[in-house]
Amino acid sequence: MSFYQQIAPFYHHIFKINVNQVDFIKLKIPEHNSTVLDIGCGIGTLSFELANYYKNVLGIDMDAEMIRAASKKKLDKSKSIQFQQVSMLDLEAFLDENSADGIICFGNTLVHLNSLDEIANFLKQSKGLLKTNGKLLLQIVNYDRIIEKNIKQLPLIENDEIIFERNYSYRKSVNKIDFNTRLTVKATQQIIENSIELLPLLKNELTLLLNNAGFNHCNYYGNFNMESFSIDSPALIIQAW
Repeated sequence: MSFYQQIAPFYHHIFKINVNQVDFIKLKIPEHNSTVLDIGCGIGTLSFELANYYKNVLGIDMDAEMIRAASKKKLDKSKSIQFQQVSMLDLEAFLDENSADGIICFGNTLVHLNSLDEIANFLKQSKGLLKTNGKLLLQIVNYDRIIEKNIKQLPLIENDEIIFERNYSYRKSVNKIDFNTRLTVKATQQIIENSIELLPLLKNELTLLLNNAGFNHCNYYGNFNMESFSIDSPALIIQAW
C-alpha cells in the first residue's frame, strides 16, 4: 500500500482548508463562470471550496485512493466539480486546448516531478490549455531558503487527531531532497512513516522555465497574504500568465 493510500483516511486532519489560499485564488481568477483545474487535488479539500465559486472545477491527482476518496465525498454535490486520476504530465489528454481560465498547482505538488525537463513539459502543457490571459497559480516550499540555510525540518502539524512530522535530507550530489514524514494517529497511536524524493526547485530555475514555456508575466509572493517573496519566506507562490 502506498503512503498516500495509507494517509488518505487522515488527509483532512493533516491539511485543512486555508482561507487565505482560497481568497488568493478568487482574487487572481475573479470570474465566477471560470473553468479551473486543481492539480494534485488530494481528497478534494480545495476543489470543493472552489466549486462554491466557479462554474467548473476539475480535480486531478495521480493517486487512485485520493481520487476515490474525493469522488466518494462528492456524491450528490454540485455537478460543477469532477475528479479524475490523471498525471500532471498528461494534461493535454484530459483537457482541450485554450479551455481553462485557471490552473492551480499548490501543496508542493510541482516538486514531485523528477526533473527540470518534466517541469518544463508540465508548464508547456499548462500554457497550451489556458485561455488568453488565463492564470497559472503555483505554490511550493521556498527551496532557496531550505538549501541556503540548511533547513532540515518543516513546522510540526498537530491537532486533536494527528501529529505530522516532516523532515528534509538534502543530497547535494544528485540535487534531490528526501522528504521523510511520520504521521501519528492519536486515537489509535498508529504510526505511518514514509520517504519521498523531491526536486529542490529554486526561484531562478522556475522563472526561466516559466519564461521558456511562454509565461511572460509573473508575480512572486512569499505567502498567500501576498507579501513579497524573500529568502526568508516559507513558500514560493507564483501567478503566471
